[in-house]
Amino acid sequence: SFQCPIQNMMAQSDLDLKETALKEDLKFYFMNPCEKYRARRQIPWKLALQILKILMVTTQLVFFGLSNQLVVSFKEENTVAFKHLFLKGYSGVDEDDYSCSIYTQQDAYDSIFYVINQYRQLKNVSLGTLGYEHEGSGLKICKQQYKKGTMLPSNDSLNIDVSTETECIFLKPQELAGKKAELKLNSSFFSLEFYRLIQVEISFKLKGIALQTIHARELPDCYAFQNTVS
Repeated sequence: SFQCPIQNMMAQSDLDLKETALKEDLKFYFMNPCEKYRARRQIPWKLALQILKILMVTTQLVFFGLSNQLVVSFKEENTVAFKHLFLKGYSGVDEDDYSCSIYTQQDAYDSIFYVINQYRQLKNVSLGTLGYEHEGSGLKICKQQYKKGTMLPSNDSLNIDVSTETECIFLKPQELAGKKAELKLNSSFFSLEFYRLIQVEISFKLKGIALQTIHARELPDCYAFQNTVS
């Protein structure tokens, strides 16, 4: 007749023990690593792992930033170099972020042929490790102009078709060294009619090698530059 109360007391005691253990576990769960170490002398290996992760990620970000800085500086330095190489009379000062203007017809011809000549002898004039994109690469020269009309300065009149036309010529490095180049450069393509000319655009691709990475015991990076002179 006295067995039931004893069983109830034992069950209540088990519940109290479980509740106490659960409270201690919850209290331990919300402790910081130092308090956990004082309470149970447990090494905070999770904290050490998180610190190690932070160090690894920070190291990767630093290396990525340094590498990206090399890329940006290499691009900016070569942009300045290209201006000095291909813009005739470039003084090192832009009229704005991009332009170096010309004002006479002779300046236009001189500037166009200066780009062609510098491109032809690039390996002999450039200090940098620059070269042509590939054997089939070359200069693409396009002129955009209004369709032909008539200009009568004596009558102060201009009769012109406002629709535009684009004509292009392609010059390879190999052709620029021979007699074919002289024939092409003397062709009617380069006889510009300035009264209907909109723009002349010279585009070409070059490859460059950045050697700065060798100091960090890495392979040198190769870059392709798309240049356009208008």
